[in-house]
Amino acid sequence: MTQKKLKFILNLSLILGSTLLLSACGKKTVAPQDTPTPTPKMVEMDASQKPYISLTPRADGHELKLKIVNIPDSITQIEYELIYLATDGNIEIEKGVGDTLKIESSSLEKDILLGTASCTNACKYKYDEGITGGTLSLIFINRNGQMSTHETKFVLTDSNQINQNKTLSLSDLTIKATAAKGQYFLLLKNYGFPNSSVQSGQIYSVFASGNGAGTIDSIEPSSATKENQKSLAGDYLIGP
Repeated sequence: MTQKKLKFILNLSLILGSTLLLSACGKKTVAPQDTPTPTPKMVEMDASQKPYISLTPRADGHELKLKIVNIPDSITQIEYELIYLATDGNIEIEKGVGDTLKIESSSLEKDILLGTASCTNACKYKYDEGITGGTLSLIFINRNGQMSTHETKFVLTDSNQINQNKTLSLSDLTIKATAAKGQYFLLLKNYGFPNSSVQSGQIYSVFASGNGAGTIDSIEPSSATKENQKSLAGDYLIGP
């Protein structure tokens, strides 16, 4: 082998060796790792799991009893907030009350005073006046920290107003009726259904301070149904 050929082979070997060394020192390809899917904070509760809500006025209309039943085992807390407008002379004032309730069974009750109480010695009450409705907001929190929410406007009225206007209405529901005297009525859009036989559509509920007696002349929309037409109180189902 000539000296020129030997020199050429040595130079070629050095070039190839350097190329391999540089390529080995380059960036290594790392396989992408799967990013864990975060647990959603807000979730939609299944229709069969949604609790049923009642908000019943006291005989004088100055207090509401919030009752929630059929609460799933997974729910550990419920936050509620009730916002309404009251009048002081010619001035409208927004009032509100709320709390976080620890859940220890499948139902709960909470009395909500529409006013203020001072109970240093004997309790003295100052009731808010001119309330015709407001908004009820609920947050259901499960043991994983996930939340389901329900918000509904409500109407609070008495027999005299119903008989004067001949109607009781909220959002998509209008009830043309007359009411037995001396009662307060509250209408809201419910979250859950009263029993497992009905699990679809929308449900509106009327709660009364008395027996809810009255006569229903018609309900709109025409797809809305109610079992007992001799009582305003009860559930009104608007089919899907």
